Amino acid sequence: YIWRLEDGTVFDTSIQSIAEACGKYNEARNYNEWLSFEAQGGQMVKWFDNWVIWMKVWQTKTVQFWPEEWYGEYDENLVITAPIDEIGDISQFKEWDTVYLWMWYPAKIVKITDKEVTFDMNSELAGKSLIFDITLKSIN
Repeated sequence: YIWRLEDGTVFDTSIQSIAEACGKYNEARNYNEWLSFEAQGGQMVKWFDNWVIWMKVWQTKTVQFWPEEWYGEYDENLVITAPIDEIGDISQFKEWDTVYLWMWYPAKIVKITDKEVTFDMNSELAGKSLIFDITLKSIN
């Protein structure tokens, strides 16, 4: 698969040559392993499953998902600012680091001042349409 944004930016791929070409290569990843899942098994969003179940082996499809079908719209209510004196020592963090608020909510630090820190709990893909180029390799 190739997972990209509307502007053509590759966000993720299971194809090593494309990962290398777009700067997404991860040497720890096994590019010989395919994405494996049970269609209609609740492992993927239903829209993804609905496209794949009609595919034939070695068929490739391009599917676009709108924000509301995947990560949702960008929500300004998920951007919060907190006083530094309520957070504690943040000296080991910098802007754009990911931290976990309340132990389980991932958030990006988007701004640090002398008095406060602004966090964005939106997914980096919120508000974006996602395009998948999917090739079905096998059916078990």
